[in-house]
Amino acid sequence: MIGLRGIASALATWVVLTFAFVKLVGTPVGWSILIALPLAAVLLLLLSTPVAIEPAWGAPPEPPSAAAHLDASTLANRLEDAVADQGRYRSRVQPRLAALALSSLRRRPGLADVLDLSDPRAVTVLGDRWHTLLTDPSATLPEPHVLLALLARLEEQ
Repeated sequence: MIGLRGIASALATWVVLTFAFVKLVGTPVGWSILIALPLAAVLLLLLSTPVAIEPAWGAPPEPPSAAAHLDASTLANRLEDAVADQGRYRSRVQPRLAALALSSLRRRPGLADVLDLSDPRAVTVLGDRWHTLLTDPSATLPEPHVLLALLARLEEQ
């Protein structure tokens, strides 16, 4: 916003420059007015620009650990791809979920010797729906709330 002080300064500059061109350089008054006008306009523009804002300096935020960030973004991308293409679920997501379930089972007492998810003990612990989701070649990616519930159930075990 152009203030009264800026306009007054620009007009004063225009008058002083016009007078200087007439007296010091010897240009005609009409030419002096025309030459001084753009210079006064530039001064008016400079005076009407907002004052610079002081930056707020602070410590940069702590980045998340590289492994956690990479795993989360990779899983998010794979789940997004699996929604559009169920084949990607079977090739990219299902094996990783199966590995996660198997490692969770092996941490349970008495199941450390489970070799794969076809073991009857794995079927019993996981339940039919979760086991089918992890092992059936024709399985499809469930709805997000179902997948979340199944993952929470696996985490509890």
